Amino acid sequence: MLRVTSLLLLAFLALAVFAGTATVTVAGKTVTIPTIEQNGKSLVDIVALMKLLGGKVTVKPSPTPPAAAPGTGQLPGENGQLGIVYSMVKSNPLFFSLKSAEFTVAPVKVGEVMYTAKAGEKLLVIRFTVQNPHKTMEQFVRWDSLKMTVVDAMNINRESTNWGDVLTQNGVAVSLKPAQKIEAYTAFIVPAKGVVPKLMVMPPTENDGGVLRYDLRGKVTGLKEPFADPADPAGATARETVPMKLNTACPLDTLNLTVEKFAYSTEVPTDADELEEGARYAVFTVLLKNITPDDLYVRWDSLMPMLTSTDGEELHYQQMTFATSARAFAQTIKPGAEARVRLFILVPAEVTPKTLTIRETEESRAYEFEVK
Repeated sequence: MLRVTSLLLLAFLALAVFAGTATVTVAGKTVTIPTIEQNGKSLVDIVALMKLLGGKVTVKPSPTPPAAAPGTGQLPGENGQLGIVYSMVKSNPLFFSLKSAEFTVAPVKVGEVMYTAKAGEKLLVIRFTVQNPHKTMEQFVRWDSLKMTVVDAMNINRESTNWGDVLTQNGVAVSLKPAQKIEAYTAFIVPAKGVVPKLMVMPPTENDGGVLRYDLRGKVTGLKEPFADPADPAGATARETVPMKLNTACPLDTLNLTVEKFAYSTEVPTDADELEEGARYAVFTVLLKNITPDDLYVRWDSLMPMLTSTDGEELHYQQMTFATSARAFAQTIKPGAEARVRLFILVPAEVTPKTLTIRETEESRAYEFEVK
């Protein structure tokens, strides 16, 4: 902004315009000054003009526009509420709104990371939105733009280290345009038993804004049957061994497994033991799906099936074969692809199978099937 102060401005000013120059007469003093033609008008440099006429010019720069417009985001208070938009971080404001929370035992992909829950664990998945509140500039956002911490049933703090984009499941590391909003999520590994009472959302550095504290009790969508422990009506406790039925998908660490059917057979698979008199194989047809973002090599020891008899005897797992062949299965399954295989378990003479239990590793959640 220009502020011009001069007694000369009180005098008569006559202006005659020529191509490329202007002649100005003030109080009998005449000067010639260059002009600029723009939109049919002749413009002169007022600073240069006043200097030629002996006037005084004071140049006052325009103020720098503010970095952000706070908009309608509320400031963090003692207790956060679902669905309310809060303005976080003083130095570089970012809008945050918590949308939902739920428990699951299925693996969750957040960017390039697969979160899996062991037998004594479950996952808490938090969904939220973040928005750039700035009116004119872009804002880079990623997982450490805000610090998110939950306090579990054991009073242990667990921090978020990844954000995922709800639409793509890719990691959030994006430059948001002015007013642009994205839906995101993150996952926490928490104990299988009990609620997660508290979520805290705060600026990435201390003393840079308020802290949001959410009381999550009664606000987290619980586990469903058959994964939920029926002794916990809130659905906050996950079973370590889950009773399953045929043709129901079981989420393992890297695979979804569906036991489709069961039959007895005297067919001997490749590299398996020959049958003694009266013995037979219990054969389970299983559909496997790779739920990881990478190629997955699968063979007989990728699973840990255990068949238990009515007497409590543990029966010996022998081989994994192709669904329609006795040849051993050992190959790569692409991300999202499926493969149908058969599991062969040796059943000695006069032994009656009762329960099939399948897990992926010693620490994994187990799935139990009644053998009929």
